[in-house]
Amino acid sequence: MKRILILMLSLAGSLMAMGQNDLILAKYNKIYSEKIGEDREIYVSLPEEYEKSGKKYPVLYMMDGEFNATPGPVGSIRYLEFQGLIPEFIIVGIKNTNRDKDIYPEEVTYGDGTKAGGRANQYLSFISDELIPFISKTYRTEEYRILYGTSNTGFTTVYAMFHNPGVFNAYIAASATLSIPSFAASRDSLVKNWKGGEKFLYLVMGEQDFPTIIRLNGALKEVIDINKPAGLTCRLSVLEGEGHVPASSLFEALKCLFHDWKYTGNSTDKENPEVKKHDAEQKRKYGFSDKT
Repeated sequence: MKRILILMLSLAGSLMAMGQNDLILAKYNKIYSEKIGEDREIYVSLPEEYEKSGKKYPVLYMMDGEFNATPGPVGSIRYLEFQGLIPEFIIVGIKNTNRDKDIYPEEVTYGDGTKAGGRANQYLSFISDELIPFISKTYRTEEYRILYGTSNTGFTTVYAMFHNPGVFNAYIAASATLSIPSFAASRDSLVKNWKGGEKFLYLVMGEQDFPTIIRLNGALKEVIDINKPAGLTCRLSVLEGEGHVPASSLFEALKCLFHDWKYTGNSTDKENPEVKKHDAEQKRKYGFSDKT
């Protein structure tokens, strides 16, 4: 594990130095959102061979971009790609402006009297109707998309899956806060009445996470397991020795989602018929084009 962490840190560091003379972690951009009525800042990290390959890439959208789209998490993804365990991704980090407003669909009053939420629907409309079209127009993208959120934006991730399931193919929620009243009241019916098709939901938390996080994420997994909604796959991981939003949440989620991506046979020749057959099967499974 120590050797893996050293390699991940090495890759993360090298991400800070690529280009003609510099390797760049991510490109910065700003787009105006009509849905929210403000400028939104984003970071876009491209695969190392993007400019040369001519290939199309799936896209990973990270909420809380100012601390999720940073060298550590991005480096862990590039490490998995380097090992051939997952496909190469375009990574989009969405920086917060007013996180408290964006996380919940309704306004929630906390025990100390402070309030949060109220514009999650507008925020998610910004992502689906403005940000994704911008990324698709600007870069060579596949239709396969993942949404990742942490803690309160972990809730936003789960809410997005039920609110508008057609936008993303997979949803990764780390330590999702699922106690929001409207969701708690409708959770079981949302699962029972699922019509969202083939989707993957990964719930992850630490064994030392807040008891409410562990209980409610476990309860959501249980409801999904009992009702078995057609097309909805849910995996839950409780990471040993970890607390709220484990550092390896995204790393573990992507390994699980693409558990069979890498060819594990004897040949390392990409032209080997068995290797080509495996690659073609994986592309069909995830809906990728031949240009991936």
